[in-house]
Amino acid sequence: MRKTAPINIKSKVIAIRWVLFFSFIIMLVKFSAWYFSKSGAILSDALESLINIATSFFALYSLFYASKLKDADHPYGHGKIEYLAVGFEGALIFGTGMYIIINAVQHFFTPHELQNVDLGIILTIVSTIGMWWMSQFLRRKGDENNSAILKADGQHFKADAITSGGLIIGLVAYKFTGWDWIDPTLAILLALHIMGSGIKLLRESINHLLDKADMITIENITTSLQQYREDSWIDIHNLRLQKFGHYLHVDCHLTLPFYYPLDKVHEHTKKLEYVLNLDVENHVEVFVHTDPCMEIPCNICSVKDCPFRRMPHVSQVKWTSENLMLNKKHQLTDKTVTS
Repeated sequence: MRKTAPINIKSKVIAIRWVLFFSFIIMLVKFSAWYFSKSGAILSDALESLINIATSFFALYSLFYASKLKDADHPYGHGKIEYLAVGFEGALIFGTGMYIIINAVQHFFTPHELQNVDLGIILTIVSTIGMWWMSQFLRRKGDENNSAILKADGQHFKADAITSGGLIIGLVAYKFTGWDWIDPTLAILLALHIMGSGIKLLRESINHLLDKADMITIENITTSLQQYREDSWIDIHNLRLQKFGHYLHVDCHLTLPFYYPLDKVHEHTKKLEYVLNLDVENHVEVFVHTDPCMEIPCNICSVKDCPFRRMPHVSQVKWTSENLMLNKKHQLTDKTVTS
């Protein structure tokens, strides 16, 4: 059922505050591991924790900003700042990866022996466990609140945990071989993995900011419309979707019997909005353009006892994500899927 914005924002803020708390602790553990071991790979991992803290502060600000009410300058609200925060996080991650590679290449030419490797391994294991737990916590909270920034943070922590796991393997290999090239090579491999995560977040941010069609959400909306459709909803087409943080804005054209009075047309548009809010996780705002049925063939109309019917009813057009998104009124053809 429909969620309320205040509860949603409060839950997101609590999650981000936990992220900041654990990120600070994990950062201290990682820098301690670097201080004792003098490993460039561990330093690379520790710098990633600084990025976690910076992005979490920006995420916290974005959540407060996104919770602001609509105003004259932002008629659709402020929710899209979450996607800007995701892009900011992706850019910082990518930049960190570039810095790590530059630093690792320098270590190839000026190698140095690592110290206290055992302690470095133990501290890295502790930080890895903490990051994996945080990734699962954020993934769950992101799904519960349908929050792009929480999901992005969860993905970020998961990537960190995986890279730290590889770091542990490399440190163990160094302990038993003593090969100097292992540490900078491992740092470069970790940096490439980090940069891949940054590019993925940047792409996700750009897609949301440019309103790329979210086919999963559109499929969910299509399923709800098909399940709860009424006989008087003769046709729906030109369905469009925009995301603004937790809010969805849906535009569509709804065809109703041409003889319906205005109050009844309004009743059906409100009913359509109610239906869309039943099964969709976001709060859905619907703008409906209503069309009279005069241009729609009577053979797809299921209205009973219509005094103006010109031909018998044959079958409804089954709504799919493909035909709902077309700016074209439906009719029975050889290619039309019917029910």
